Amino acid sequence: MEWIGVAGIVFALVFFIVAAMRGYTVMLTAPITAIIIILTNQMDFEQFFFSDPQDSYLAGAGSFVMSTIPVFVLSAVFGKFIDASGAARSIASALMAKIGRNSAYGVLLGIAAVTALFSYGGIAIFVVMFAIMPLAKPIFKECDIAWHLFVAAFALGAASFTMGMLPGSPDTSNIITANGCGVTTTAAPVLGITAAVITVVLGCVYIRVALARSQAKGEHYDCILPDVTYSTESLPGLGRSLAPIVVLIGTILIGSAFKVGNIVYIAMTAAILLSAVLFGKHIRYDYKGVLGQGAADSLGPVLFTAAAAGIGSVVAASSGFGVIQQAVYALPGGPYVSAAVLSCTLGGIIGGGTAACGIMVQNFVGDYLAMGASAAVLYKVVNVAALVGGALPNAGSLFGMLNAMGLSHKTAYKHFFWQSVVIDGIALVVIIVLGTLGVQ
Repeated sequence: MEWIGVAGIVFALVFFIVAAMRGYTVMLTAPITAIIIILTNQMDFEQFFFSDPQDSYLAGAGSFVMSTIPVFVLSAVFGKFIDASGAARSIASALMAKIGRNSAYGVLLGIAAVTALFSYGGIAIFVVMFAIMPLAKPIFKECDIAWHLFVAAFALGAASFTMGMLPGSPDTSNIITANGCGVTTTAAPVLGITAAVITVVLGCVYIRVALARSQAKGEHYDCILPDVTYSTESLPGLGRSLAPIVVLIGTILIGSAFKVGNIVYIAMTAAILLSAVLFGKHIRYDYKGVLGQGAADSLGPVLFTAAAAGIGSVVAASSGFGVIQQAVYALPGGPYVSAAVLSCTLGGIIGGGTAACGIMVQNFVGDYLAMGASAAVLYKVVNVAALVGGALPNAGSLFGMLNAMGLSHKTAYKHFFWQSVVIDGIALVVIIVLGTLGVQ
C-alpha cells in the first residue's frame, strides 16, 4: 500500500535528521536511511541498494562523486593556497584596518564584508571561518562585543547571498545547479542581484537589531577560545593576495559572457596556477604539500555529501515518493513554487544545500523544465531554496562551525536562522514572483 511507503519515507528521514542532531556520521546514517526506505517501500534490496545503474543508493552516490569531484578538489586546493600562504589573513587585516574599529556595528559589518569577499572568491566556508576568527577575536574584545554576534556577521557574508545569488559565484552548489539546468553561473542576473540586494539590506538591519538586543541585555565579550597570534612577517601584500581571487571571479564573468564551456574549471585552474606563482615563497615552495593537502581536504566533504545524495536516488525510485511528488507538483503557484518547496525540503532533510542541489538536478529538474519552467529561473530557485533548507538546525556543517567557534546551537544558531533561513527565504519569494513574471 502506498501509504506505508510514504510513512516509511517520513520515518526514514526523521531518523536521518535525529541522528544528525545527535552527531552520528552521515557515512553511517545515510545508507541506513536508504535501507529503511527500500524495505518499507517493498523494493528489491539488492537492486536498489547495490546493482541498479541509475536508481540504486550506490549509483546515486557514485554519480554525485563523478560529476562534482573536480569542483570540490579545485576549490579545496585554491582555498589551501589562500590559507597556507597567509593571503586570507593579509586581506582580512587590510580591509578591517580600512573599515576601522570605531563602533561595534561597523566592526560587525566589516567582518561580514570580509567574509563575503572570501566566500564570493570561491574559498571554502571553513577556510573562511578559520582565517577570520583570529582577526575578529581581538577586535571583539577591544570593542566588548558578545562573541555570539560573530555568527550574525559571518552568516550574512558566508552563508547567504554570495553562495546562490550573485552572478558567477564559484560556490559548489551554485556550479552543480547551473550545470544541471544547462545554464552558466551568470544566468538570471537580474534575479540574482535583486535577491542579493534584499538579503544584504535586511541582513544589515538584522545585525543592528541583534547588536542592540545584546547591548540591552548587558552582554560582554565572552569568547572561550584560546587566543592565537599569527606572525605577520611573511604575509603577502594586499595586491598579491587579492590577485588570484580577482582572476577567478573575472574569468568566470568574462567567460560566461562569451559562453565559454566549463569556464568555472578554467577559472579555478588559472587562479591556482597564479597562486602557485605569487605565493611560492610564502608557502616555502612546498607545492607538493599544499596541492596534496588541498586535494585530501576535498575528499571528506565530497564523500559526506555523496553519502547523503545517494538517498535521493532511492527516494526518487520509491512508490511512496510518487505520491509525495505528485502532491508537490500539484501545488498552486506553478513550477517555481513546487521546485522551491521540493528543493528546500530536500535541503532540510539531508542537512545540506549542496546535496539537495545534486538530488534535484539528478532527479527532478528535467520534470520542471518539461512543465515549461525557464532553465535560468529554475536554476536560481533551486539553488536558493536548497540554501534555505540546508541552513536548518540539523545541517552537518553547522555543528562543526559552531563547535570551532566555541559556541552552541542554543547560543548562536538563531543568527544562522534569521540570516540564512528567514531573510534568504524572503529573497527566494521575490525570485519566484519575478521569475513567474518573466524577469531573469
